Amino acid sequence: MYAKDRLYLTRSIIFSTIFIRVNMKGRHTSLIVFLVLLPLVIHAEKRIAPRVLKVGVYDNPPKIFVDKKGNPDGIFIDVIRSVYPSNELHLEFVYGKWSELVGKLKKGEIDVLPDMAYSPERDSLFTLSIPVLSSWLQVYTTTSSIINKTEDLHHKRIGVLKSSSQEEYVKTDIQRNFHIKYTVIGYDTYTQSVEALKAGKIDALIADRFFYFSELCDEDILASGVVLQVSSLHFAFSKNTDHTLVEVLNKTISLQYNQPQSAYYQSLQKWFNKHKTRLPESVRWLIGVLSFAMIVFLLFTVVLRARVQAKTRALNQQNKELIAAKMKAEESDRLKTAFLQNLSHEIRTPLNGILGFVNVLQDPHFNDERKNQFIEIVNKSSERLLSTINDIIEISKIDSNQVEVNPEPVNICAIMEYQYKAHREKAIAKGLVLKVQTQQVPENTSLITDKTMLSNIISILLNNAVKFTNEGTIELGCFIEQSSLVGYVKDTGIGIPPDRLEAIFDRFVNADLELSRPYEGSGLGLAIVKSYLSLLKGTIRVESEEDKGSVFYFTLPLNS
Repeated sequence: MYAKDRLYLTRSIIFSTIFIRVNMKGRHTSLIVFLVLLPLVIHAEKRIAPRVLKVGVYDNPPKIFVDKKGNPDGIFIDVIRSVYPSNELHLEFVYGKWSELVGKLKKGEIDVLPDMAYSPERDSLFTLSIPVLSSWLQVYTTTSSIINKTEDLHHKRIGVLKSSSQEEYVKTDIQRNFHIKYTVIGYDTYTQSVEALKAGKIDALIADRFFYFSELCDEDILASGVVLQVSSLHFAFSKNTDHTLVEVLNKTISLQYNQPQSAYYQSLQKWFNKHKTRLPESVRWLIGVLSFAMIVFLLFTVVLRARVQAKTRALNQQNKELIAAKMKAEESDRLKTAFLQNLSHEIRTPLNGILGFVNVLQDPHFNDERKNQFIEIVNKSSERLLSTINDIIEISKIDSNQVEVNPEPVNICAIMEYQYKAHREKAIAKGLVLKVQTQQVPENTSLITDKTMLSNIISILLNNAVKFTNEGTIELGCFIEQSSLVGYVKDTGIGIPPDRLEAIFDRFVNADLELSRPYEGSGLGLAIVKSYLSLLKGTIRVESEEDKGSVFYFTLPLNS
């Protein structure tokens, strides 16, 4: 029953009672009855049909929004005005953001909030009307970010309306269902989200299908073919609102559904038909049938596409693994070939020098001074050959797990001082300044590790620094960082190319793979250092810039 009908019925009953009492007992009695029942009439009128209905209005055109003159407008405003004529019920509009208005509706500060999507939680918090519109979510982009399928949202920045049903859906369901990851950014209004999209702060905007018909969706905004989450939209009433008003709204909307010329359909035509032309009934039925067929086809296409994409991803993954394995094998073969060439060069060169100058020493025509020069060359060639052979033996022992760790208390400052003295003369001979910095570590600081391995690590790093530095300084030092000891060797040498920073620690790899490189050496030193540190539960890293120098850091746990 309509609220006004119930009001008229109540008035009739009360005033009929008054009329009867007048006939029975006279004027004085009727006056008493009238005074007693008058407040009941006023109370019934207020309870059954309140004069003011507070309606929340927020920015979501064309469904509901505030026009340029500051007045509420949109489909839901047209519908609610057709349900409650102004001469029977005054509509008071309360403006705000969606999240604010939802809070007001929970507290009963407003009576009704239009355009609320159904969810079980909302159905328990509010009284929802029958569905007013059907909607779905659609992805909107610009020409700078083309999105053709849901998977294209991977690693994108997505804008949504704060506290809306789509915000929760976008944050959880899409990522879980399609196995993708992206960043969700919430905005208080669609105007803010469109500004962010055009400014490049987000890559895509997810909004309902009605956004396409709003003025915000101009020529710079593209509607993609990605469609998500079909839902129904309702009027949401506060639990404190008279349920009679909900019944009136539901009954009126139901009647308007069956009347093609009703205010409901007039509003849809006004906001959706861009050219304001009315299609014939037969064409609309045809469009409806075709739309249903298209939806079925799209669902079939989505399922089929998902299966094809899953199979394609599996095949692509297999292809990538095969290509990676092929490239790794080719790279390994190339590096091994280059290493063997370099190693052969490193062995033959000093060996040829030794044999050649030994034969020269047998010639009696050379004086003692000249022979001493030859002997010095033979000694250096012997040291170079011995160093190469020792490196090969050591790396072979590491590869065959024949190297054992013998932990003992080690004074790091003492070892660094010893290595400093051992390499000082070699540095001075090249005109270099060698420094040692251990002030940040107490002199009695010790760690449990293999003393020989640690000493060899520092020696190899210092040898490399002297070898690859032509002028400037070399600094050996250490410091404590959290629960680890960090040692370093810093030089002002030739540096390392960026693409070789990681490779120089691998076996069969040198920073320079060419036979014509100006610096001798097998290139196994850093591989040995890395293997030693792995056995000692440590790490090594390098920072370098070509022509400016390098810094090698090695880290060992203090409690190892």
